[in-house]
Amino acid sequence: MVTDMDQRRARGHRTRAAITEAAMDLFSTEGYETTTVDDIVARAGVAQRTFFRHFATKDDILFAGYVERLDEATRRFRASRATSLWAALAESSDAVAAAIDERPDVFLARARLYHDVPSLRATMLRINEEWIDQIADEVARWLGVDARTDLRPRLAATVVNGANRTAIATWVTTGGHDDLAVIMSGAMDLLRPTITRIEQSTTEQRHVDVV
Repeated sequence: MVTDMDQRRARGHRTRAAITEAAMDLFSTEGYETTTVDDIVARAGVAQRTFFRHFATKDDILFAGYVERLDEATRRFRASRATSLWAALAESSDAVAAAIDERPDVFLARARLYHDVPSLRATMLRINEEWIDQIADEVARWLGVDARTDLRPRLAATVVNGANRTAIATWVTTGGHDDLAVIMSGAMDLLRPTITRIEQSTTEQRHVDVV
């Protein structure tokens, strides 16, 4: 049975999608910096108050879902039943690829804008740094070390983030025609010896400390 709440939620999703589509069209044709909120609401056919019900600024349109994708990657790592650090981190990368695959057209348009607008690129890098902090804490728990004093958790998080970003950049270069999951998996395969060595070194250090 469809409730009133379900209908309101569905209308909200449609409105949000219409605003996003109108904004992305304008960003692509008129330029990001010259497009205003008034332009977006006029194209989407909604009131300005409706826009601000869904987004605080036009920047939020570009980054909507981006933080959520990274948070989902962290949740996947935390919930992983993998027997190795590398496998758990590979699962978190799979989550990023799967989320992008849901709306590849929007992500491609966003990626091109990130490349062309320095302020947006800076914001994206900041968000990535925050995710590195987040996943480094999770890796530290996995390894049983202190992320503040042991370089290994942040090193693992940083190289994985770099691999993901490199895979995405390669995918964007192909116009999204290649399979992002395959590209990202290939990048993670290349990191396997490094991540495995990080985990092994922790075990070895723990053995030395015991002895």
